[in-house]
Amino acid sequence: MLTPDVVVLVPGFLGFARLGGFYTFADRLMAALRGFLEEPLAGAVPVVPCTTLPGEALVRRQRHLLDSLVHLTEEKLRGVERIHLVGHSAGGVDAQLLACATRLEGGVWSRADERVRRRIRSVVTIAAPHYGTGLAESRLAHWGENPLRHPGALLPEARTLLHLALILPREAAALVGLELVSPNDAVKFMLEVARHHELIADLRPAHMERLRATLEPDPGVSLTCFVTGTEVREDGERASDPFFRDLYGLTADSDGSGPTSAVVERCGRLLRRVVKSRPGLVIRSECGAMPAVIDVRLNDGVVNTIRQLVDPDDERQIGGFVVADHGDVLGHYDRQDALIDGPPYNAGLFHSGAGFGDDEFFTLYRRVANALLKSIPGAGFKWDPVPAVVTVQST
Repeated sequence: MLTPDVVVLVPGFLGFARLGGFYTFADRLMAALRGFLEEPLAGAVPVVPCTTLPGEALVRRQRHLLDSLVHLTEEKLRGVERIHLVGHSAGGVDAQLLACATRLEGGVWSRADERVRRRIRSVVTIAAPHYGTGLAESRLAHWGENPLRHPGALLPEARTLLHLALILPREAAALVGLELVSPNDAVKFMLEVARHHELIADLRPAHMERLRATLEPDPGVSLTCFVTGTEVREDGERASDPFFRDLYGLTADSDGSGPTSAVVERCGRLLRRVVKSRPGLVIRSECGAMPAVIDVRLNDGVVNTIRQLVDPDDERQIGGFVVADHGDVLGHYDRQDALIDGPPYNAGLFHSGAGFGDDEFFTLYRRVANALLKSIPGAGFKWDPVPAVVTVQST
């Protein structure tokens, strides 16, 4: 295929684009993003998910991502002039770090690496722990370590595993494509987490804050961050399920146990000011409640909201505040047509009660497309303000 632009989707912690019948990025995500890009450009813009190294250290993930881009743009595609990276969670960290002036290993990039890097024109991150996440400091992050070092965590860990196991039968079609999903699969998942601690260690807040202080983003690469956050809900049919409550509490409590760094506090102040002055940046459903407080405890079940920005002084990097959980923005939410009765088409990965649905999903990825189009010459698009609350007109 001959194409001047290609969009690469970079996955998060688990690192896979597809596992069995489960796709990290829902198929409609790729279709929607490609459609939003090709309409104004009137040409093909491939949207390609890549695979990173599950649970591996950031430095190895960076090397793997760079090699993947070389393979894609020099062997699979022809005529690629511009690369656009869209990363979710740790994948957003991978994408943004690749757009920095120096390597994670230290020193300048090689000539071969620069041949690919100089084509990176834009980076969009969604729910990315740019300054780490409290979940990486939680008892769950220490799963698999010597239990004698954390004896008080045994019962809570067992409870969280039970909550995960209880939701697995409901997610049989959506999870890893297994014909039979049982509590044993939950244990297997947790054992994988126990085996790979490198990325968890890298994503601890103190480590990411130290790392960020040593890196300089490439000014020639456009950066847009979409932040996510939603509070635990107790109300009626939209109450958060026990597993989301566990994750939310672990992320909030682990990060809120000590003093917050100055740079993260500044990110919080910037986000609060921008949301207040530009309410149109908020994406939420009518039944999704805007969080009462945007502070270091607020999170999406996996990443603290105010840790999802890079530059604490640049409001231009903020693409939107999405009232959603960590899986919603991948397209994994309870899909339900507002005009058609019946059960959801598919179940989400988390059940936070945020109310995120198709309208919010397409609003988000229209904005992602707009962020990418800014770095494509001749795109000729115009910014289309989106209301803070997406509504469906009754008939």
